[in-house]
Amino acid sequence: MRHQDTQPARGFTLIEALLAATVLAMAITAITMPFTAGARNELENARRTLAVALAQEMLEEILSKPFADDSEDFARSPGADPGEGSRSFFDNMDDYDGYEELPGSIASHDGQLFTDAAADGLSRHVSAGYVYVSGQDVSSTPNFLRVVVDVRYRGEPVVTLSRLAYALGQ
Repeated sequence: MRHQDTQPARGFTLIEALLAATVLAMAITAITMPFTAGARNELENARRTLAVALAQEMLEEILSKPFADDSEDFARSPGADPGEGSRSFFDNMDDYDGYEELPGSIASHDGQLFTDAAADGLSRHVSAGYVYVSGQDVSSTPNFLRVVVDVRYRGEPVVTLSRLAYALGQ
């Protein structure tokens, strides 16, 4: 019997090339996945940290103001008085009731806009309302104001800080 000389195969077959490409794609995905997840977590952590700082800053600003105007009528609902239409004119704690800063318009106490990438999509909302505590005579002037600052990311709450302020000498 006579053997034919066969040439050895050169290169890859189509199946071998597809198999190599599939293995390479899986390896690249496995290698880059932790880096992608890490970058996403880092941005979320930066956003959460900034949200806490923004809420604290607003709460400190509010608490640095007097409890109420000297001639304040506590029977009315809290909120800015006529002529106090913007934050720079707020002169007491309850003026901040209903105040909000939409995404892209969050500013520090001196009016500087936050341009940090982590601030993108964040909004800040404030509510301030007079409350009576247990045992307090509800026919008297309220001595407490509950201040709540919410920071949200695309409408979803990220941080909520609440503080009960007390009026001395009321």
